[in-house]
Amino acid sequence: MHSGLISNGVRIRIVGVLLLLSGQFAIAQDAPEIPPRKGRSSNVRLFNGKDLSGWVGDQKLWSVEDGEIVGRNTEPLEVSTYLLTEVGFSDFRLTFDFKLVQSEMHSGVALWGKVDPEKGDEFAYVGPLVMFPSNYGIWDLYGREKIHDNAEKAKAVGHQHDWNRIEILAQGNRIRTVLNGTLISDWRDPEPERLVEGPIGLQLHSNKVPQEVRFRKLLLETFPEDRLATLPSEARIETVGIRKLELNVAPDSPEVWTRHHEVVIPDDVLAPVRRLGFKQRTAGFQPAERDPYYAVIQKARELDLATMKKAASEFRQKRQTEAFNGKYKDQPAYDFPDFVDLYGAPDLYHGKLITLQGHLRKLSSFSPDENPYGIEGQLWEGWLYDPHGQNHPAVIISVEKEDSLEEGTELVVDHVSVTGYFFKNYGYEGQDTYRFAPMLIAQKIEHHPRAESINPFNLGLSAKMQLLVAALATLMVGRFGLKIWKASKADELKRRETREIASAEDAEPTFDNIVDSGGVPEFPTE
Repeated sequence: MHSGLISNGVRIRIVGVLLLLSGQFAIAQDAPEIPPRKGRSSNVRLFNGKDLSGWVGDQKLWSVEDGEIVGRNTEPLEVSTYLLTEVGFSDFRLTFDFKLVQSEMHSGVALWGKVDPEKGDEFAYVGPLVMFPSNYGIWDLYGREKIHDNAEKAKAVGHQHDWNRIEILAQGNRIRTVLNGTLISDWRDPEPERLVEGPIGLQLHSNKVPQEVRFRKLLLETFPEDRLATLPSEARIETVGIRKLELNVAPDSPEVWTRHHEVVIPDDVLAPVRRLGFKQRTAGFQPAERDPYYAVIQKARELDLATMKKAASEFRQKRQTEAFNGKYKDQPAYDFPDFVDLYGAPDLYHGKLITLQGHLRKLSSFSPDENPYGIEGQLWEGWLYDPHGQNHPAVIISVEKEDSLEEGTELVVDHVSVTGYFFKNYGYEGQDTYRFAPMLIAQKIEHHPRAESINPFNLGLSAKMQLLVAALATLMVGRFGLKIWKASKADELKRRETREIASAEDAEPTFDNIVDSGGVPEFPTE
């Protein structure tokens, strides 16, 4: 993207001089340029949203409330204390939200230093501190004191008692800080020998009055790319994808429900959806579902479709032996009413793969909104009616669709199938009452014309084989006609039983009485 005529080092110095002349901020002119260190790049969820696992600090002062890390003191605090990561970091990108709830004292994030209990507190920190929001800049704790000042630029874009989105990019001896989409610091430490790999610390500042600080959405990327992910001019082009998050689980993990462990989604990714309500029956989309929604889309986009289908088949076999008192244990797989089982036991299906087939009654494209994982392009929303579900639809969000499928809101396209993750029960309004439709996130909406139908009596053989099968069937029809008639009667009885299971209410929703904007996500602001 650059011409290459100017070296990175010269470019940095030129930019630093120009910014200094403009009265904004500058990289320390007398600082050596320590390049970013090399290492394995991975995204780390520093905070699980539930407890302080992975952190150490004064338990009387630090807690978790409403999915946020809270630092709070009610009595005077003589020495600044820190909530510290259990492991140390050198080069990293840390993004998070911060809010100063009570007091006018600043807080901050400490890095590249060490814990020193001899400073008056068991969790005292020695090293650089990136300060916000009452006072900004970088302070060298128990050392050189203020080593960088950016207060004038920062206060113009900061929020004193509201949420601030902050990015700290620490590489080599360089610290860059983005506050609410504005670059407020680009600074190199002139004494890099002072810097060490160390824990990251969240500060609760010494204070004579009660105070409260809150942190949320902490995401850390080790050995990141040399760019600013939350700077609008760069984020749109080079957003880090969720593929760098730890979406894979170990083959021996207790979360694994199929031998194809690569399809399994970690429980902590799905937990925010589960916490929203019994059986995941929530109206529309909630803010907490945003990250899991895009995480599952990314997972579906990356996987091999054949592997997804094998995993779904494994789970179906398991449910055949367990569901409906084992009634379908020895029946053909296509007889098992997947939709009915899903509708009745969504907690067992959440995050697992299921294959549904039937006819498509609606198909439309939409573009994902801006998201932290850089998922762009076109997604598809379809309404699929599985025969086991009668008139209950399933909402499908898919990365791809078959070319033969056209968009429309009044479709009747038979021989359609999807294999996707059950994400939630999506609420929609029918003309008579409020309804819920299982939502699946799939890789592809597949169309199987009759010649390629997934019907078990049409195995998708070559044309010659199809003719051979038809000829044999014709010869055998007289001999086995009675047997086929009896089998059809048995099938009709099974379908009748399935309808009875699926009919939770007398009035069932049909496509004509649905008043719905579809499964297109519209995440409300928090």
